[in-house]
Amino acid sequence: LYFTVATVTTTGFGDIVLPGIAGKLTAIVTMIIGISLFVRLAQALFRPNKVFFPCPQCGLQRHEADAVHCKACGHLLNIPDEGD
Repeated sequence: LYFTVATVTTTGFGDIVLPGIAGKLTAIVTMIIGISLFVRLAQALFRPNKVFFPCPQCGLQRHEADAVHCKACGHLLNIPDEGD
């Protein structure tokens, strides 16, 4: 498991290693946390921005800025632009 995670995360095997099973488990946990933080960063960068505008019919509060209808109930939305 250690060699698989180290290879997949491209951290390599290096000259400095933590000795023993506890060291390898610590390295695996650290690598997995690093992957999850990278995934969260990618989500934040590529997720479309949503605006706070409650739907008058169903109450859904977050919609895409260019939404015309509510995704939950289909009610027509009149989301004001920033210039309005």
